[in-house]
Amino acid sequence: MFAVIGAGGVGRVIARHLAGRGRVRVGDIDLSALAETRKISDAISTRKLDASRPESVRRFIKGCDAVINASDPRFNLLIMKQALRTRVHYIDLAGYPDKQLKQYRAWKKAGLLAVLGMGEDPGLSNIMARRAVDMLQTVSEIRIRDGETSTSDAYPFVCLFAPGVFLEEAVSPAHYYEGGEIKTSPAMSMKETYPFPQPIGNIPVYAMDHEEVHTLPEFLPKKPNYVDFKLALTDETASNIRLFQSLGLLRTEMIRVGGTKVKPLSVLLSLLPKPSQVAGKIHGNAGILVEAKGTIAGERHILKLHTTMTHEDAYRKYQSNATSYLTGTPTAVCALLLAENRIQTRGVIVPECLDAESFLDKARNFDVRVEVEKAKLD
Repeated sequence: MFAVIGAGGVGRVIARHLAGRGRVRVGDIDLSALAETRKISDAISTRKLDASRPESVRRFIKGCDAVINASDPRFNLLIMKQALRTRVHYIDLAGYPDKQLKQYRAWKKAGLLAVLGMGEDPGLSNIMARRAVDMLQTVSEIRIRDGETSTSDAYPFVCLFAPGVFLEEAVSPAHYYEGGEIKTSPAMSMKETYPFPQPIGNIPVYAMDHEEVHTLPEFLPKKPNYVDFKLALTDETASNIRLFQSLGLLRTEMIRVGGTKVKPLSVLLSLLPKPSQVAGKIHGNAGILVEAKGTIAGERHILKLHTTMTHEDAYRKYQSNATSYLTGTPTAVCALLLAENRIQTRGVIVPECLDAESFLDKARNFDVRVEVEKAKLD
C-alpha cells in the first residue's frame, strides 16, 4: 500500500502509476482535488488530510509501505518524522536536503529509506547527471537546463508546477558551484539562450537556486568542478515575475486591505490557475537536459542527456500537462523500485545515490525516454 499526500497535478500522476501496481491512499485538504483523483482508478482511495497536523499524517500513513509527499515541501520534515515513527519509507519531490540529510543515522538504524527530491528537477535531473558521470572517466562540468515552450489561450500566466515554489525560486538569489564552493548570483541572472534539442529549440534560460547545485558535488562518485541549474522563462514570463515583485505581490507579510489583513502572495496564488487545471489548455513542450563535460579514454567529451514531452501528448495519454507528468513519473518509478526490493540502500539519500542505468530503464516503461548524445571536444 502506497500513501500519497497531495492530489494536485503531480500527485495524480503518481497515483495513476502506482494504482496499476496495487492499492493507493491519497490525502489532501482539497475535497474537489480528491474527487478528481478518485476517478482515475478503483485502486485509489482518498481521505481529507491536513498535512500540517502530525497526528493526522500519522494516522493517514499507518499501515502503508511508503509515503510520498507530493504537497508543499514545507511539510517534508513533519511527514518524515511521522514516517520514521510509524516505520514507513519516505519519498519527496523537492525541499531542504541539508536539514533532511541530517536524519541519515536514525533512518539507517530503523532499516528505512528516505529519498529526497525525486521529481523531475531535482530528481530525474540528478539521475541523468549520475548516468553521465558513470559514462565518463573524469568529470569537470555539469549543467542542468529545464526547457519549456508552453503557451495558453486560456490563461495569461501559467505555472506548471507549484506556483508558490516556482515564484519563490524565481525571485531568490541563484546559486552555482565552482571550485569547491557554492557561489551566489542575483535572482534571474546569468541569462543565456540555450540550444535544446528539437522540438524545444533555442530558448532563454536563467540561473536559479536548486537542490542539484548543492547535492551533486557532494554525492556524485566523481567530483565536478562546476555545477549550475538554469530554468527556461519566456521574456513575457520573466517580465511578469518582475512586475509581481515590484508591486509587492510576492510579499508574505500581512497587509491591511479595508477591514481585513491579507498576504499579497496568498491573494496572487488564489488567482493563478493550479497546474492540474491547465492540463488540456496549454500547448508546447517540456523537457529536461543535463550536459556533462569530462574525459573518456583520456579524450575530452561532452555528453547531453535529455528527454522531452509535448503537453498535448501528456493530456491525451494521461490527462496531465507534460511538466506534471515528467515530475510525478520519476517519483512513481522510485516507489515501484523500492516496492520490488530493487533498492537495498537504507538511510536518507538523494537521487544520484541510486543506480541510474536501471532507473532509466524502468522509466522507459512509463514514456520517459532519456536520449544520450556524445561528442568529442577539441
